[in-house]
Amino acid sequence: KSVRNRACGAALWYTDTVKVGTDTKAGSQHVRTKKDPVLHFAATDSIGWPLELDVILNYSMDRSVYFSTLDQYKYNPALIIAGAVNDRVVAASDGQVIGVDTTAETGQTVTIGLGDSYQAIYGQLKELEVSAGDYVSQGDTIGYLAEPTKYYSVEGANLYFAMTKEGKPVNPMDYIR
Repeated sequence: KSVRNRACGAALWYTDTVKVGTDTKAGSQHVRTKKDPVLHFAATDSIGWPLELDVILNYSMDRSVYFSTLDQYKYNPALIIAGAVNDRVVAASDGQVIGVDTTAETGQTVTIGLGDSYQAIYGQLKELEVSAGDYVSQGDTIGYLAEPTKYYSVEGANLYFAMTKEGKPVNPMDYIR
């Protein structure tokens, strides 16, 4: 089998040798078949920044942090990264888009499966360039920052960036290199 990446980066094309005919004198033929990549992500893997600006609220699941807009302390399962409306948000790692949802807290939100029960969640987006089922490579554009939801109006435009393993929050800073 030979393997090569398609121009968009994520889907792989394989060349399989297929036997033509049923007798032993039949020839063989090369056929191009598309196979989905197998995604793997481990605790030792690293990711890039989805938006390279200042973190205004750190991940904190062991103690509460102050949310200005809400005027309250609460746990924060994500990094809140400052930005400006229309800033480009990119995939922090290779993966497959497994969900595109809209919530009151994070607005338009994209969830990308990284493999091995890891997920990356990008919120406060608009003008998405991905859909459920798409494969993305690190650095591919996911979408652009939207106006903040009512949950983050004092903080201003920002990216809500979370990671989970087996559905439980993990600190994205443990993976960003």
